[in-house]
Amino acid sequence: MKKIAVFLVDDHEIFRHGLKQLISNEPDMEVTGEASSGEEAITSLAHIPADVIIMDIRMQGISGLDTGKSVIKANSNAKLLFFSLFDNPDYVSTALDMGASGYILKDTSNKIFLNAIRSVHAGHFYFIGDVTDTVVRKYHEQRNATGGDAPAAGVAEIALSKREQQIIRMIHQGVSNKDIAETLGISIRTIEAHRLNILRKFQVNTIEEAMENARAASLLV
Repeated sequence: MKKIAVFLVDDHEIFRHGLKQLISNEPDMEVTGEASSGEEAITSLAHIPADVIIMDIRMQGISGLDTGKSVIKANSNAKLLFFSLFDNPDYVSTALDMGASGYILKDTSNKIFLNAIRSVHAGHFYFIGDVTDTVVRKYHEQRNATGGDAPAAGVAEIALSKREQQIIRMIHQGVSNKDIAETLGISIRTIEAHRLNILRKFQVNTIEEAMENARAASLLV
């Protein structure tokens, strides 16, 4: 099985070393490169393969956000995951606008961090905790700016993952996040991330609206 190639960008050597050790212990992923600055990341990623680029926001020299814009353009197949101490709404919005696949905070658990890498590599979005709140607010603002008439995604074209289908069916059955997490063997924060992915795919603001669309797409019976 091909391992997930991870590239680390953070200006703290000790922190990078810790992440590298954590990732190297996982059988399905490996660190293929690292950089201590945005400038070094841009240069290195021109010739080092990466499936997932983990980027700090605040660094000496070019910021993580500016670096992110450059590496996304130059590495279109790679997924960008921001890993930051700051849940600043402007940072999160900029990350979304540039096409980042995820934004998590550095106080998260090792399990959540590794889940985020696997999730964005699989093509999903991963935003948790306070960052999730910022994402939801951003989309509420967008809908309000258009009078609540933002175009809905074509219901028939929505493709939920098997896990997302499991979760929305359990929500429809009235199962709580805690019980879903225990049943599926995943964390409540992971459930929150999946719920957000479902909202984004249906382009709605509430899980109730998502369930209506899921019923219309024959995903719920």
